[in-house]
Amino acid sequence: MSEKNKGGPLRAFGLASTIGVEIATTTVAGFMGGRWLDSKLHTDPWLMLAGLLLGMGTGIWGVYQTLETFRKKDEGE
Repeated sequence: MSEKNKGGPLRAFGLASTIGVEIATTTVAGFMGGRWLDSKLHTDPWLMLAGLLLGMGTGIWGVYQTLETFRKKDEGE
């Protein structure tokens, strides 16, 4: 086994689980935050939708950052 591929399956599992958790938590947090604001400001469903979109966007940005970190480690930077 080459030194570069050492821990490959575990590293891939770690990356996949990180991506899944990151997208799920930010989306749910945005949804719940928007829903809470809707209940306080009586603006159903607009802030919930805005929070959902913001959470999804934040999740995608976080995944991009995570993938960049993994890519840089693979390249040895």
